[in-house]
Amino acid sequence: MAAPVTFECGDLSIYQSGTALYSAGATGYEPSCDTYVPAVTTEPPAKILRYCDYPGTAVYTDGSYSTTDPTCAAMRAENTNPNPGGGYPYDPEEDRNGDGVVNGYERCGVRCGDAPTSGDIQTQHG
Repeated sequence: MAAPVTFECGDLSIYQSGTALYSAGATGYEPSCDTYVPAVTTEPPAKILRYCDYPGTAVYTDGSYSTTDPTCAAMRAENTNPNPGGGYPYDPEEDRNGDGVVNGYERCGVRCGDAPTSGDIQTQHG
């Protein structure tokens, strides 16, 4: 008759809570060795800001997000540029393709008394 298999609980500085070391040389789980007790908390974990995503959305370490976090408010500032795609004030006469955006290549530039276009700058110096 074979000797019964016994166990002892593993040292917590080496093994995870619940680890049993069996006399046959194996390791396994035994409920009586599981001494881990999670901390009881009644408060939700604190929201820690991970980063501000565009356009001003706060993303937290717990995976949640907010569009009202004041830390990221600078990114939500009102866009004063009425032509966000091109960076130039919108002039319907310069909107050559009718897409509602005046891009640099559609602008008249120096010839019309406006700021130079990239083409004006390139031809200026040869």
